[in-house]
Amino acid sequence: MEKTRYIIAAAAVLLLTSCEGFLTKEPETQLTSASYFSTPTHLELWTNNFYYAMPDQDDAATQWADDVFAKVRSTLQQGTRSASSESWSWSNLRNINYFFENEYRCSDAAARRKYEGVAHFFRAHFYWLNYRKYGDMPYYDYVISSDDIGSLRKPRDSRGYIAYKIMQDLDSAAAKLPEKWPAQPVYHVSKAAALALKSRVALFEGTFRKYHGVPDEVVDGETLSPEWFLTRAAEAAHEVMGKGYSLYDRNDKGLVAGDRTPYREYFTLGTTDACETILAKRYETSMNITHSVQFNMSNAQASATRRFVNHYLMADGTTFQSLPDWETKSYFEQFQGRDPRLAQTIQAPGYVQEADTLVSPLLFTKTLSGYRIIKYVSSSSHDQGAKSETDYPYIRYAEVLLNYAEAKAELGTLTTEDVNETIDLIRERAGVAPLSSVPSVVDPLMKEYYPNASGSQLAAILEIRRERTVELVCENFRIWDLIRWKEGKWICPAYTGGFSGIYLAELGEQELDGDETPDAYFYRGANRPSGISKKIPQENVIRLGTNTVLTVKGVQNKEKGYLTTYNSEKYKWDEEKDYLWPIPLSQIQETGGALSQNPGYEDIER
Repeated sequence: MEKTRYIIAAAAVLLLTSCEGFLTKEPETQLTSASYFSTPTHLELWTNNFYYAMPDQDDAATQWADDVFAKVRSTLQQGTRSASSESWSWSNLRNINYFFENEYRCSDAAARRKYEGVAHFFRAHFYWLNYRKYGDMPYYDYVISSDDIGSLRKPRDSRGYIAYKIMQDLDSAAAKLPEKWPAQPVYHVSKAAALALKSRVALFEGTFRKYHGVPDEVVDGETLSPEWFLTRAAEAAHEVMGKGYSLYDRNDKGLVAGDRTPYREYFTLGTTDACETILAKRYETSMNITHSVQFNMSNAQASATRRFVNHYLMADGTTFQSLPDWETKSYFEQFQGRDPRLAQTIQAPGYVQEADTLVSPLLFTKTLSGYRIIKYVSSSSHDQGAKSETDYPYIRYAEVLLNYAEAKAELGTLTTEDVNETIDLIRERAGVAPLSSVPSVVDPLMKEYYPNASGSQLAAILEIRRERTVELVCENFRIWDLIRWKEGKWICPAYTGGFSGIYLAELGEQELDGDETPDAYFYRGANRPSGISKKIPQENVIRLGTNTVLTVKGVQNKEKGYLTTYNSEKYKWDEEKDYLWPIPLSQIQETGGALSQNPGYEDIER
């Protein structure tokens, strides 16, 4: 049945316009409105194509910020985004609006209602992916004719108006979509998916408006304030919480003998878990639908930062920084007694890849910091490009719980019951002691990491940010979280003196994993030292140079310190410009200048 759905969806591509950058081109097919949209199958075929707008797992997992970085910096980190190289496509939006204007031809009212729900979801999704980047942008809920110059040269609508229209579409989607589809429900948008996306968007906009000081605006008689959006985020998330979802808590693969690893296992499932997953993207080799996340993360040397690792608590719920000499703990010591998710996200001593029997060594061809990301890594048969077929959980229940907790804390209304139903459930699955009550004591390290955080429940806000950082790493949330919290500067390594990793007490031979056998050798200078143990893999003989140095508190040190990359980066985050992307120059030109440019980009390119 699932294979049939994808075949139908692939066939539907032939019926849709490419329409890159245009809103008026007619579909290149003879099955246009006069003869199409008359049966439920037509509606299904057309709307199946909307699912292609869901992000790929490769893109979601490889968004580099302050938590995970790679050997290539993003344009965001380098400050090189430009209006001339930026582009956007309106084709998906046009196809959605074309559906709305023609689906009336089908006489099956129940089918129309269900597929209208799909279209509402994906119109909201289209604007969600775009407005979070560009802020103000034109809003269209109709197909533009080629002679409608007024619409083609329409100026930008406000971000508040866009967010409000997204809320309306998601409300309509939730009202019209089924609770569960009869076949393969996890791969179809549902009522819960619409509500979950609503909680995601409303939380983003509510906190963005709060921390960026966006003035309230009135739309359709509603005063759009941070509280307006945060209330809707909490309400939508809470409704999902009543629909019977739960966190994946099995240990079927036995990835580590004697240890429970449900978190790691969840992200390596060939067929996703329907209890936690609300909406997934399907991959299957037999259908030639694969991804390369495992290869790409290894090839890019996806590496966690020490800043990120410091977020993890001890398993007993105490902070890592409460330990003596916590700042100089070795690679091996970092993992002892910690939140079990740390060793399920980052390669720890004793790591065994799925389906293997031998402990895998920490190879510095796969990491720049010594903290190698292993989230999503499954069998070694997936190590090469386009070989992975693990499903991508695009919307999952853990995020909904975090959305609810954060929205309530930002509103100042988080209760002990809320904590028990959200953060404590996530910690229970992980194997970490619960909070049990609303935190009242501010963690100084979290406040240092998020200096702009504020509110009557500040301690809770910071703890929820800690939990969100740990739980949702490499799921395409981090950049957007830092942006909405007005903490974007941490994306750029210049603010932390580079991205730091494991601590080295000295140069020379290093025993990393606690087995008393040397694992790596670090040296400086042009000549490789002689007499290096043959037990050390060639990849782990590391010469410290300009790109990788040792630093202590951001200052380069010749003998000891944190393994640090990009310490010489100079680009500083521009608080007036960098929270938005530039409007594509081509769009400004095509609209005769009707589209205005975002602040900070006007004088760069015209």
